[in-house]
Amino acid sequence: REEACVLVHGAEGTDTTLLVTALAQLILDPGCRTLTGFQGLLEREWIQAGHPFHVRCARSAYSHARLKQEAPLFLLFLDCVWQLGRQFPCSLEFGERLLLALFDSAYASSYGTFLGNNEKERRVKERTHCLWAWLNQPAERKRFLNPLYSPNALVIWPSVEPQSIQLWQGLFLRWIRSSEYLDEAWAEMQRLVEHE
Repeated sequence: REEACVLVHGAEGTDTTLLVTALAQLILDPGCRTLTGFQGLLEREWIQAGHPFHVRCARSAYSHARLKQEAPLFLLFLDCVWQLGRQFPCSLEFGERLLLALFDSAYASSYGTFLGNNEKERRVKERTHCLWAWLNQPAERKRFLNPLYSPNALVIWPSVEPQSIQLWQGLFLRWIRSSEYLDEAWAEMQRLVEHE
């Protein structure tokens, strides 16, 4: 509210520090709520800042890290973003599909975007495809856009009351429950928005 600069510092600055700073930017900065702005936020705050995806996503298809170092902080961030999108359904330009694609990419992906523990180890990106290039293809981009999106220049203060937090069924129950009806509802919303 005071438009003051702040310094956020954690022990290594690669885990909860990134979680807090990325969420703060999403809440405060409307530019981070667009698809392009969100990609920039992830690149800047998680990838370039050195979040150790390899050891934190220890159960991923690519990791051989010890489980003691595992910590699903990126998953926690994606869940927080999903909670924001649920509380402010018109304020994020992207939807749940993007968050699911990011989760899948962090744990098992043919893209090198989330591989490695730091920028030096992520040189593998030079020999792999970039997730952002795939997401920004027109056909793919359209799948991830929120048809209800309406730019909101205001700060979005989420409720953190226990009754406001819900289970992200689209991720945690996606292998038990069919998403067919949700996909149909999403397609119908897109159709209605495009015709109006």
